[in-house]
Amino acid sequence: MELSTVAVELYSLLPSEFVAARGARVKEAKGSGDAGLAALIGRLPKPSAAAWAVNMLARSGAAELEELLRLGAALRNAQTDLDPARLRELGQQRPHLLAAAVGKADEIAAGLGVRLGSTATSEVTGTLRAALGDMDAAAAVRSGLLVRALSGDGVDAVDLSGAVAVEGGAVPAAPAAPRLKTGVKADDGDAGARESLRAKAEDAERAAGQAEADLAEAELALAEATHRRRELQAALKETRERLASLEEALATAEQDARRASRTAESAEKLAAQKRRIAGQARRWLERYSGAGG
Repeated sequence: MELSTVAVELYSLLPSEFVAARGARVKEAKGSGDAGLAALIGRLPKPSAAAWAVNMLARSGAAELEELLRLGAALRNAQTDLDPARLRELGQQRPHLLAAAVGKADEIAAGLGVRLGSTATSEVTGTLRAALGDMDAAAAVRSGLLVRALSGDGVDAVDLSGAVAVEGGAVPAAPAAPRLKTGVKADDGDAGARESLRAKAEDAERAAGQAEADLAEAELALAEATHRRRELQAALKETRERLASLEEALATAEQDARRASRTAESAEKLAAQKRRIAGQARRWLERYSGAGG
């Protein structure tokens, strides 16, 4: 028995089955004499409703999730390349693919007899949105071992501390799925309620689509502003280096000017002294010439 194997098994169960199954595995590990493994299994946390729903989405191999995560990789590449046209094109796909993935998670949960509340659905959306913008968050979602919801702003790295049950864990090639609830027949009242909820969901999806479009525009503006900031920072650095060079040259020139000024003053004093000596010599020569005549 290995921790990763046990984790894959436990996080494929229904929420109502998790605690009992974990206890059974702890007991089994203790019975085999592996107290350390038993302690590790006992510390595996029960996933939140949103984390469980995302795990089920990952384990189902849903095309909706794969399409969303492929879009996320393409968006990150476009942001790195600062490709506005590509960002805008991909951004238009995001609200539809995100809504489809969230809807699929809700559908899978309902098929397993679990109804997600508004808070859990919002957290599923936030988790999938975080996976769109962060490669490590996408890997955490794919693992099928989330224990809590994720959140991200599209700029900073997503906080994954304590988010995955077992680091490096992954969904097996043929994951076990929880048992589906069957034999439930809806009455007319339930059908009417579903229609009302469907209408509300469609309104919410339209609003979410507009919000996602606004987010795409904001992220594009952020990417462009970041690029412009980097250009200006490089220009400012170059200007500062040029200024420092000019200030150094100016200091040298001022030093040379002061030195030249002192030399000029000395030369002027020497010239004046020589002129006085020459004048004196002429006067002595004139007196000598007059006396001789």
